[in-house]
Amino acid sequence: MEFTPSRGAHGQNIMFSRPAKQRRVMILACLLPGVMLLGALAGCSETGAGPKERSLVVFAAASLSDAFVEISGAFEKDNPGVKISLNFAGSQRLRTQLEHGNRADVFASADYVQMDWLLASELLQGQPVPFATNRMAVIVPKSTSSAASIDGVVPSTGPVMSLADLAQEGVKLVLALPEVPAGAYARSVIETLGADLASGPKYSQRVLANVVSMEPNVRSVAQKVALGEADSGIVYWSDAQVEQLAGRVMILPIPEGSNVVATYPAARLRNSAEPELAAAFIEFLRSSQGQNILLERGFGAADAGQSSSEGGRSNNG
Repeated sequence: MEFTPSRGAHGQNIMFSRPAKQRRVMILACLLPGVMLLGALAGCSETGAGPKERSLVVFAAASLSDAFVEISGAFEKDNPGVKISLNFAGSQRLRTQLEHGNRADVFASADYVQMDWLLASELLQGQPVPFATNRMAVIVPKSTSSAASIDGVVPSTGPVMSLADLAQEGVKLVLALPEVPAGAYARSVIETLGADLASGPKYSQRVLANVVSMEPNVRSVAQKVALGEADSGIVYWSDAQVEQLAGRVMILPIPEGSNVVATYPAARLRNSAEPELAAAFIEFLRSSQGQNILLERGFGAADAGQSSSEGGRSNNG
């Protein structure tokens, strides 16, 4: 419709305008297609967006560092939008952090002792479940001399060439602190070796007298030996394997009868912000994919310690 000009009383042109209501209707009619288009674009943007990002905080024993980095990557790949934050330290230190209010969704310990403390404090959601095992090994620095190699590995030329040598005077031995799972396991092995080597209690006394450093976690023990700052150390087999593959140490295996089975449990925390996701991560640890990664990193199967009378708990907790 067109506007028709008219003459006023004094001859001026007057433009008749449409009623206000009609103007509003026309404006809305003009704007409606644009509003609908913006709505459609917003809908497409929302539909095309990726899944909402979710965060999972995992506290794990230091000996699990390499394995958990790989496992977390695999879990994130299988669960788009999930981001895992890893905190590694000695199990006893992580337990203390949790007791002092640090938030986490999953706790993976190197023994059940730390779990029992958290259970008593009512900080866990449900019972911890085992997902891996380990055993101990003695490591010594690899020689950099021109000594003949055995199977491609240059043997140590230091003071420790056998398990009996650990008791020799002047040997520098590094262990984890007694309250650290690896430290408790190592001391148990030393006691058992004394009996197995027919050396009696004097063996363990002499070996412990050679301790020159006690570390807050097992990785620190391995690093000191690898750097040549000690003649020997007792660590998990998984850590010994890492250092041996890097060409920094030699492994002196501990006889099966003298060794211990270290059982690794995992549990959800009661204050977890993602309880279902935490449960899924623990389930992934026990899945074939998770177990294969752990086995490749030198750990044992989750059920390897089930012969214990405590249902998977090692003698050291």
